[in-house]
Amino acid sequence: METSADLCDSYPIKNPKQEQPKSQAQKANKSTNATEKHWPSPSDDKQGKENQSSNNSTKKNNEKSLIHKAQVRTPVKRPPIDHKTAEKRSDPQKLQLEYRVMDQESAQVPDKAMSGDESPNKISENILKCLSSILMRMSSAKGSAESLPSFSTLAAQENNEPKESWDPYAICSEFGRRDIGPYKQLHAIEAETINPNQTANALFLLRRLKLLLRKLASVNLQHLSHQEKLAFWINIYNSCMMNAFLEHGIPESPEIIVALMQKATINVGGHLLNAITIEHFILRLPYHSKYTLSKGTKNDEKTARSIFGLELSEPLVTFALSCGSWSSPAVRVYTASQVENELEVAKREYLQAAVGISSTKFAIPKLLNWYLPDFAKDIESLLDWICLQLPSELGKDAIKLLERGKNEPLSQVVQIIPYEFSFRYLLST
Repeated sequence: METSADLCDSYPIKNPKQEQPKSQAQKANKSTNATEKHWPSPSDDKQGKENQSSNNSTKKNNEKSLIHKAQVRTPVKRPPIDHKTAEKRSDPQKLQLEYRVMDQESAQVPDKAMSGDESPNKISENILKCLSSILMRMSSAKGSAESLPSFSTLAAQENNEPKESWDPYAICSEFGRRDIGPYKQLHAIEAETINPNQTANALFLLRRLKLLLRKLASVNLQHLSHQEKLAFWINIYNSCMMNAFLEHGIPESPEIIVALMQKATINVGGHLLNAITIEHFILRLPYHSKYTLSKGTKNDEKTARSIFGLELSEPLVTFALSCGSWSSPAVRVYTASQVENELEVAKREYLQAAVGISSTKFAIPKLLNWYLPDFAKDIESLLDWICLQLPSELGKDAIKLLERGKNEPLSQVVQIIPYEFSFRYLLST
């Protein structure tokens, strides 16, 4: 069997040439711009979502999975986007105007409005909570997941299925109905639910966000424990991506989401970091990233990791980082005191909702394919590992399936579910 390194996807993304709007962190911290350090934005990752072509995720001939002949699930068909509506959603001018209004109003907000715990971790938690609340306010979808106009929910309503059958990754429709766990209670924010006219309901939150980002730009990360760093950077990565959607608008196409990962930046302690740097140079070990970098850029990469990088890599961040795509895990706030338990819960809940088990197929998300070396030495041991993470009955079904198919080629049993890049956030409240 080929090694995972030989079979990883590589789809370089072209960087847009047009001038991009400044990040809110830059605007809020003009006084620190002189000392800001811009870290590299690599563009040749051999694995991971940020260098994948979204079009290739739906083409069987171009899918280079660990199992060459593995069948690929056809992504759920999505209704056509009203381009007029999409234009309104994706135009960031309205938000930029409101940010300018906030620049004037925020000067009138007393400092006591930000009183409380101002530790780096608390700041990161509050930023992510604030951003999640803003998206909820801008969304026309209210209430819990079962009432949201997502594709799975609409299908359930049309078929008169019970509300508790909401299925965010459309697993049950192909692999049989089952309990997908807590994911059925999540809030889904999709492009078609975003209403730009709802921003007036979030002005206070937008002002609060600016103040929080100012605090983040001057935060001191020295003397943090491993757990504190881990929780902090997970929250900051997710905040960086969410804030990028507010700044640049909701993407009209999956390709824009991929490109946005390279443009999304946030100011942390006077250092301007992008989302890719946070994920691959700080949260993950560099071996995940096979970048083609200039000598000077490589030195900057080493510097970024030496300043901010975790002492020990934590594989479970795979189940915590969301780039705002349909296949991303749910977003939740991570705390320093409970981050290890919270990551364990995130892992189990994601696998319960995203792994498909039928009488003949064992379907795993592309996300696990990309980061297989974090969890196992090969595809066989990865399947064994997944079985141990699933709820008792589902895990037993998975083990029985593998036992029945042990005399068959693995490609006849294993199915790699393509990564879908359409905009969506699953929020845990």
